[in-house]
Amino acid sequence: MRSAPALFLVLALAGCGIPKSQYDAAVADEQKKAKDQKDADDKQLAEMRARLAELESKQTDEQTRAELEELKAQKTAADARAKLFDDFIKKFQKMIDAGKLDITMRRGQIVLALATDVLFDQSKTEIKPEGKTALDEVAAALKGISGRRFQVAGHTDTYPIKTKEFPSNWELSTARAVSVVKLLVGAGVKAEALSAAGYAEFDPAQSNASDRGRSKNRRIEIVLVPNIEELVKMPELKPAATKPAAATPPKK
Repeated sequence: MRSAPALFLVLALAGCGIPKSQYDAAVADEQKKAKDQKDADDKQLAEMRARLAELESKQTDEQTRAELEELKAQKTAADARAKLFDDFIKKFQKMIDAGKLDITMRRGQIVLALATDVLFDQSKTEIKPEGKTALDEVAAALKGISGRRFQVAGHTDTYPIKTKEFPSNWELSTARAVSVVKLLVGAGVKAEALSAAGYAEFDPAQSNASDRGRSKNRRIEIVLVPNIEELVKMPELKPAATKPAAATPPKK
């Protein structure tokens, strides 16, 4: 499904007095990436449907029937994920268009990403006013989603921190995630629907070799925890079944 999260560079640009032309170019770049990924997903689903139609037309042996059943289960799961993703896009469309939030699919999970540069000052865990405004909007949408759980995950770049309060990026990323959880709960999201995690610098979205990459890695992700039926992996489409080759006698 959709690729690794794009943490909005436009958030950082908008908060740093970058010229509108550069801001608009960054927005256009992110929108193109999202469209390209959706086109790739649609192509994969189309290939899956074509393979299903082929198998349904020739249910001749046990191997073909088994592959057909497996592919049906994968298609059902893929269709459900695609619909859920589209529902989230619609729910958060205003925030996405305003450059406050990015939604992607990562490892089969829906991810809402916000830049920590907008949420927090450097090395701090107190959420800034503009960050509170964005998270209040997120909370308003999450309150309307029942029967789902979300994990708030903090991420950093590779620059180390070593203070009495935060001996490493583990403590900083986790504390920031907890701050976001508390704000969401205060805004009305059920506490039992939320958890907090800190990944420090060890789950980067981009390379840390550039300022752009590091800005994308400093992020808060709100991850929709999948239900068990959503864990069916996306298929690697198999070629049409062929007659098995004759077995080779074992060497002595």
